[in-house]
Amino acid sequence: MKSILTVLVFMICCNAQAQSFTFTFNPKKFIQENRLTEGSKKDVIFNLYDISGKETKYNTIDTTSELLRKAKIYSFKGKSEDGTKLITLTIASGKLSGAYLENAKSYFIEPVDKTCKKKYKIYIKPDGDYQVGQPNDFIK
Repeated sequence: MKSILTVLVFMICCNAQAQSFTFTFNPKKFIQENRLTEGSKKDVIFNLYDISGKETKYNTIDTTSELLRKAKIYSFKGKSEDGTKLITLTIASGKLSGAYLENAKSYFIEPVDKTCKKKYKIYIKPDGDYQVGQPNDFIK
């Protein structure tokens, strides 16, 4: 009986730590609503999710250069509203991609598949020594 209970507790704990989360985001609509084609650096709010599926508001700054803006590539740096996550995002070719850093763990954000422009996944970085985000960046 104890071994069955131990196995059940172990399975629950393992499943509680999500390895990925899938969500919907429309980059084209986001660009239009925030008037990103008009230029100039400004604050932009992303309502996305974290790895556990919790809706999270990210306060970012549009860091796109004019040359990139003409090519319809947009870049953003910022942090979560509660200040626990640093995030870097890019919208290019109509798709969102990026990463965030929380408690020294890196998480990737990318389309579920290469042709999809509205379904995205957040997942824990693969094993290996990959640096994600810019922990020394200054975010206002």
